Amino acid sequence: MILVLEGRAREGADEGDDDGVEVVHASGEGDDTIVSIAEAGDGVVVVTADRALAERVRAVEAEVVGPRWLLDQLGD
Repeated sequence: MILVLEGRAREGADEGDDDGVEVVHASGEGDDTIVSIAEAGDGVVVVTADRALAERVRAVEAEVVGPRWLLDQLGD
């Protein structure tokens, strides 16, 4: 799992891998970083409620799911 942080959110976690979660700091717009990761990967699933980002991700043939999907995966 990759977590992309942008702006001030980058202060909340260092870049690197921690317990299976890779934290990536976006150097600019987080959406651009997410699309780059989706484009380079195979079987990438992006969790977002942002319609514009979802369109960009689908354009590079990656899968998009909404936040409810992620919450369901996390369970109670």
